[in-house]
This record gives sequence, structure tokens and C-alpha cells, in this order.
Amino acid sequence: MSGGIDVDLGVLDTIASDLDGAADGIEGLAGSVPRGVDAGPMTAVIASMLSQVVSSAGNASTALSGSAESVRLARSYYQRADADSSAGMEQIRRVMQQ
Repeated sequence: MSGGIDVDLGVLDTIASDLDGAADGIEGLAGSVPRGVDAGPMTAVIASMLSQVVSSAGNASTALSGSAESVRLARSYYQRADADSSAGMEQIRRVMQQ
């Protein structure tokens, strides 16, 4: 069909898996964040910056996980559309053969 959309469901699975892997990778770094920082008079500033980095990393991880779920949802829509389209063509063939 000209102008149609061709989606490889396996590629969507891979994309979702890669996004989940990236989120897991970020989450895996959580234990490596320094607990106490001694930076002399700059301790509060450094601690605040670390807190912002940790918060941003958490947001990135959440966004990656959400994106993975969105890709899985899109995959299910494409799969359903393919199934519906296929069923429709089979029905047309049966009618044409009568």
C-alpha cells in the first residue's frame, strides 16, 4: 500500500528494552552517590549541586521508563491495527469469491 506505515514490531521491542536498560543503568548508579561531602566552606554548595544531579538523574530514569511503556503501547496499537487490517482483507477476499 502506498503511503502506508510499515513498523517492525521486533524493532519496537528492542527500543523499549533499550530504554528500560538505560533507566536501569541510571538507577544502578544510585548507590554510588557520595553521602557526605567535605568541601570546606563550599560544602553546602557542592551538596546542593549533588542533590540536583541526583534529582535530575531520577527524572531521566523515570522519563526513560515512561518512554519504554509508550513504545510498548504503540507496538500493541500497531499489532492490533495489522490484525484488524488483515482480518478486513480476508473478509473482502471471501466476499469477492462468492
